[in-house]
Amino acid sequence: MDDLPRRPINKEREVDVNLQVASLLGTNGQWDVTKLIHLFPENEVTRILHMQVGNVHDRDVWAYSPHGSYTVKSGYTLATKLKEAEAVRDASEFVEVLELKRLIWKVPTIPKIHIERLNTRGLELDTCCRICKAAGESIEHALFNCTMAQEAWNQRSLTDLLTAYLKFMPDETIPFAQRKAIPWILWAIWKNINMLLYADTQESITIQIVHGMNEEEKKWVPPLPGYVKCNIHSNWRNAKLHSGVDYIIRDQSGNVLHHARDALTFSPNRVTSELSCLVWTLEIGFYFKDIIEAVKKPNDWPLFRALLQLISSLCARFRSVAFEVESSASNQIAREIAKSVLCDGHFQSYLAFGGPAWLHQRILREAAPISS
Repeated sequence: MDDLPRRPINKEREVDVNLQVASLLGTNGQWDVTKLIHLFPENEVTRILHMQVGNVHDRDVWAYSPHGSYTVKSGYTLATKLKEAEAVRDASEFVEVLELKRLIWKVPTIPKIHIERLNTRGLELDTCCRICKAAGESIEHALFNCTMAQEAWNQRSLTDLLTAYLKFMPDETIPFAQRKAIPWILWAIWKNINMLLYADTQESITIQIVHGMNEEEKKWVPPLPGYVKCNIHSNWRNAKLHSGVDYIIRDQSGNVLHHARDALTFSPNRVTSELSCLVWTLEIGFYFKDIIEAVKKPNDWPLFRALLQLISSLCARFRSVAFEVESSASNQIAREIAKSVLCDGHFQSYLAFGGPAWLHQRILREAAPISS
C-alpha cells in the first residue's frame, strides 16, 4: 500500500480524468484485462487485478488502514508523515539535519531519553513510576525493582527460577504450574504497568497469570449436539505466492466427517486470503448441503465489502451458520493441513471423507477427552 493514494500510472500521455472503475469492467462484472493492458503498464495491471470487485454500492474508504475504516492510530500516522513531507519540501536545505536526527533516534540508549523524545512530539509522559513514585522508570525497574513487581515475585518465589530459565523449564521435579507461570508473571506485571499509565487502573496480577495460563491451554471444543463444527485456516505468506486453504468438519464426538484442501490464487494481503478461504468453504459446504469480526460487522471493513457481501449471500443459503474465533492452539488440525500446501508443495485440490491419514493420531487425541 502506498503512503499516499495516487492514480495508477498510465501508458498514454493524455489521461482521462473522468475514468471510472465501471469502465474497466467486462460484461461478467470482473476486470476487463484487455482494457487494463491497453491503459496501464504491467506492474499496475497486476496490482489492479489483485483488487476484489463485486456488485456493491460505492462508499468512502479510508486509504490509510488495512481494513478501510478510520482509526486514531492511522490518522496520527498520516499527520506525522504529512508533517515530515512538508518539512522536507519547504526546507530542503535542512535535509542533512533531518537525516542526522533520524540517525540519533536510532542510537541504542536508555528509555528515559526515548520518553523525552516522545514528549517533544506531544506525548507528555512522566518518567516517574506511577506505583512506587521512584524516578527514572525503566523496563528493569517495572519488571523487577518496583514494589508491585517484588510482591509478585515474592508470591511465586520464582526469582531463582528465572535466573536459570532454560535450565529449569524441562526439570520435572519442579511443579509444572510454577514452570509454566514464569513468562506469564512478566507479562502480567508489564500489562499492569501499562494499564496504570494509560488507563489509570489495575488488575489483580494473580488473576491475570491464571487467565493467561488458561488461554495457553485452549483445545478444540466440540459443537453442540445436532450440529457439526467446521475449522478453517488460510496459510498466507505474501502477495506473490498462493495461499494454502483447508477445512475439516467434525461432529460432537470429534469424528471427522470430511475435509478439503486447495491452493488459492495470489491474495494481496492476509485478510483477503482469509476471507477468500471462507468463501471457498461456504461454496463447498452449500454444494454438499451440509474472519470473524469482518463477517459480523461488515460495515467496519469497507475495503473488503465485495467479499463480505458474497459471504453474506452464501450464508443465506444455509439453514443455520454461526462463526466463532478459534485460537491457534485449538485449531491445530486445520492449520497443519493448510500449511502442507506451501510447505510440502501440495497444490492439488481435493475433498475427502474422514480426516487425513497423516493426522489420524492427533485427531484421535483431540477427540479423546470428549469420549471420556
